[in-house]
Amino acid sequence: MKNHVYKKYAHVFQPLRVKNIIYNNRLCSTTMSTVPSHIHLSSTNYGGIGIYDKARGGVAMIGMMYHGTAGSSLYEANGADPFSKYNLDVLRESLSVVKQGGALAGFAVGMGNIFEGEIYTPSGLPFARPHTRQTKVMNEKIMNHLIDTVVEKAKKASRFGFDLLLLDISNDNIVGHFMAPGFNHRTDQWGGSYENRFRLAHIIVNKIREAIGEDFVLELRVSATLGVEETYSFDEMLKFLKSIENKIDIVNIVTGMDEYHDGNVKLCPPIFEKHMLNYEVAKKIKETCKVIVNVSGAIMNLNEAEKMLADNVADLILIGRSIVADPYMPKKILAGKEDDVVPCIRCNNCYHIATEHFNTCCSVNPRIYRENRVPLKLEKTVHPQKIVIIGAGPAGLKTALTAYEKGHHVTIIDENDDIGGALIQATKGELKQDLAAYLHYLRTQVKKSSIKLILRTTATKELIQKEQPDVLIIAIGAKAIVPKIKGIDCDNVLMAADFLDRGFEHASQKTTILGAGSIGCEIALELANMGKEVNLIEMSDTLAKNGNELYRVSLLQHILNHPHIHIMTKSQCIEVMEKACLVKTKDKILTIPHNEFIIAVGYRQDIKAVYQYFDIIPETRYVGDCKRVASVTEAVTEGYFLGASL
Repeated sequence: MKNHVYKKYAHVFQPLRVKNIIYNNRLCSTTMSTVPSHIHLSSTNYGGIGIYDKARGGVAMIGMMYHGTAGSSLYEANGADPFSKYNLDVLRESLSVVKQGGALAGFAVGMGNIFEGEIYTPSGLPFARPHTRQTKVMNEKIMNHLIDTVVEKAKKASRFGFDLLLLDISNDNIVGHFMAPGFNHRTDQWGGSYENRFRLAHIIVNKIREAIGEDFVLELRVSATLGVEETYSFDEMLKFLKSIENKIDIVNIVTGMDEYHDGNVKLCPPIFEKHMLNYEVAKKIKETCKVIVNVSGAIMNLNEAEKMLADNVADLILIGRSIVADPYMPKKILAGKEDDVVPCIRCNNCYHIATEHFNTCCSVNPRIYRENRVPLKLEKTVHPQKIVIIGAGPAGLKTALTAYEKGHHVTIIDENDDIGGALIQATKGELKQDLAAYLHYLRTQVKKSSIKLILRTTATKELIQKEQPDVLIIAIGAKAIVPKIKGIDCDNVLMAADFLDRGFEHASQKTTILGAGSIGCEIALELANMGKEVNLIEMSDTLAKNGNELYRVSLLQHILNHPHIHIMTKSQCIEVMEKACLVKTKDKILTIPHNEFIIAVGYRQDIKAVYQYFDIIPETRYVGDCKRVASVTEAVTEGYFLGASL
């Protein structure tokens, strides 16, 4: 099996020597980390997201950010000293965890922008967006202090036991702010021309290299561009990298920013951005500079990693969210268990730093942030029970698979021809390839199990009693809301689920969509990208209100100025006709022509349908959208914990 894997992923599992260290494959884990002040009650709290598992999962190198003892105000880039007396104990154990599985450990340092509690920027502009903070103008005295601080950290890191140093001047780092003309309005030697704006970057690289010596591996993390209008150009970044190619060993390439959310969606791309986002910029760097290229940006699986390596676009692959979804991906694939790799759905709920923290977790890996509560492997029950689950959506399937893992005998009853529930419709379209991969994973896991499936069947009281379950679990999902509008029963009016079932290939040229939640917006964008004309009608003033912050930012970037999408917010549809509908705005009533009309106003639980099952078996539970209409995240998480508790 390993020979087959090595053939399929010949480049991924090829070792790489860089000076005096060896990467045993080409996979590196990004420096996804938690800020110390963010409390996760059940986390192992080693700083990196899922770092304990990642270190054992088979990646060749893990980027490690310092996780200090004094909260976010003393986060490494903000001035914390990882090498102070009492922080050394934290650092030593964190390093031990990173190295436990044999991975190389890269320590990330960056020049801070905080001095004596104040934030400094090149021109004193507000920092971050949309959640801005006031700043002061950086002067040379403070600049030199911050340079000396990061150089001293680098020097100590090279002697502490780390394998390489990651110098981070990407994203929101003050060095990047100096590079960018939109953030740097200075007229002195630090602003204006390319040479002036990139002066600080040259100083930092030269001083760091001098501090750590020629033999220690130096990886420089940069943003190809900042992904915002204030950015420097990629040509300028390329010129800079060429000029310092003899000072660094590896360039770590990303795009975008962090706390600037319009740039964050390039750094951590949601579903509206393409896979392998940085393919072209990495290719250009590889062609131009004599340096090892380590690239990230929506490289979601090893097929994509293999392609980028085989195409000689990169030498190393940085994986972030995919290795959060399944930290053991490399080991599973080497063991011939590729079907068992849990795919990332790019929801960005794990990316907590720049979101509202409304649901900070991994949608497909309940162990993330809960390592002390969710074991790597569930202990088998000593009292196997017969579990019957009504409904084969994400909540029902996750409950079933978890209960099966514990050793219970599981039966699923569903009215559809195949399992998947609402995921069957939700995975339709080009934007949903990541979610489709997760549906395929769930179906594969059920197929490999001995879970009994009773499909194309209504779960009647008689059938349930015939199955004689010890526990009955209801996971029947929710019902689509049909608004009470005149003419809503016209022949060319479709519910969103029915439209998706039929397929985008059958879409009409002109469509009106009622409801601009995530479903309505995604359908609108899919149709518009096909060249169809779309009218999107929404009663509220917000598009995709149910999506997280980064999802909405990325969606709006793609949908607001799309030439084929016509958005009407604060508007109410009052009548639907065969070829048009009437829409009431603030001050007038408009006639909007269409070929088809799609209803996407949301779902509601059907408590009556749920309650009918509660008088059959004494131990009856319900889970998923039939309990509370939410998302895949809640369905999978609650399904896991319900299954684990049986």
